[in-house]
Amino acid sequence: MISYSVGQQASCSKTITETDFVMFAGLSGDFNPVHIDGEYAKKTRFKQRIAHGLLTSSLLSQLLG
Repeated sequence: MISYSVGQQASCSKTITETDFVMFAGLSGDFNPVHIDGEYAKKTRFKQRIAHGLLTSSLLSQLLG
């Protein structure tokens, strides 16, 4: 089991691809247009598509193992 101490840092990076958007939408059933429709997303406060919250949260497993 991995143990962590206060003050330790970890990092990772991943470019979220079109495939990631499509696959996660399909797996989660979340087809909210802010995630999959660029033209729709331009009209929102985000001004572009955004990744699903749980998609970004799932990246924590890379850090925590």
